[in-house]
Amino acid sequence: MTTKEYYHTLEEYKRRGLEPFVEHVIDYLNGKRTTSVSKTSSFTSKPILFTFSTSLLLSFGSDIHRVKKPYDVAIKYGYRGNNSKGGRNGIFNQRKGDRKLSKRTESLGLTHEDEILGDLNLKKEGLDSLKKVKIVWHMPNGERIVGLYNGENNRIIFLGFAEY
Repeated sequence: MTTKEYYHTLEEYKRRGLEPFVEHVIDYLNGKRTTSVSKTSSFTSKPILFTFSTSLLLSFGSDIHRVKKPYDVAIKYGYRGNNSKGGRNGIFNQRKGDRKLSKRTESLGLTHEDEILGDLNLKKEGLDSLKKVKIVWHMPNGERIVGLYNGENNRIIFLGFAEY
């Protein structure tokens, strides 16, 4: 039996909430489906596709409420590109001053290299062209989800949590 795959979208999220995404993640972790891919907007009007690393999905499995707000702002506000200016939610490029986030992204990148290459459809030499990104939502402790963005195919993989 094959399962039809599709993108999780803002329209779906508005209609049904987080439930379809959560079901997809559970099925993926149980080996029944491919990884869940979500489609959101960007400042360039090109749709952006994003996924989460398997280890990040496993952490969501133990506390799904931990993903609700970051997923909400990622799907709702999309990829905003340039640096966040405070008070705005969404997916942003990491700033030069985001040293802790950048170091964590680099560390996670090494740990998840094979997954990144497969998910972002890259060869190893393409890793240097990726942009470091973060999901920004109101979290007083500075917690963010960090990842890598491939501008060639407008796809992001989020790798893990980090703090400023």
